[in-house]
Amino acid sequence: MSDKGLVTKTFLETAQDGTPALTALKALTGEGESEELSFTFEYGGFLFAVKALTDQRTTQIRLHANLGSMPYTAENAEARGAAMAVLRSASQALGGRVRLTPRQRILLQEELELDEPLTPVTLM
Repeated sequence: MSDKGLVTKTFLETAQDGTPALTALKALTGEGESEELSFTFEYGGFLFAVKALTDQRTTQIRLHANLGSMPYTAENAEARGAAMAVLRSASQALGGRVRLTPRQRILLQEELELDEPLTPVTLM
C-alpha cells in the first residue's frame, strides 16, 4: 500500500476509535509539529480544496471551489444575464459565500470555526 493509501486508511480508522485525526496522522507521518490538514476532493465535477487548522481544542475549516467562468457578454449576453441572476441569488442565500472574481471566475468559499478538536467526524 502506498504512503498516501496508508495515511487515508489510518485517517478513516480514527473515525471509529475517536482518536483526534491530526494525532493519528502526526504519528504516522512523523510530522509532530503540524497543526494543519489540507486536501482536495472532487464532487459533481468540481474540485474542492479544504484546509483544516486545529489547536486540539478548536478547529477552523476553510473550503473553496472554482465553480466555473462567467459567460462574457460578447459571447452570449442573455446567458451572462441569467448567470448573474443565479450568482446574486446564490450569494444572498449562502451569505455571500459565492462570488465573482475580477477574472470572471465563480468561487464558492466557506469558513467554519468549531469548538472541538479536529476528528474525522468533525471534518465530515
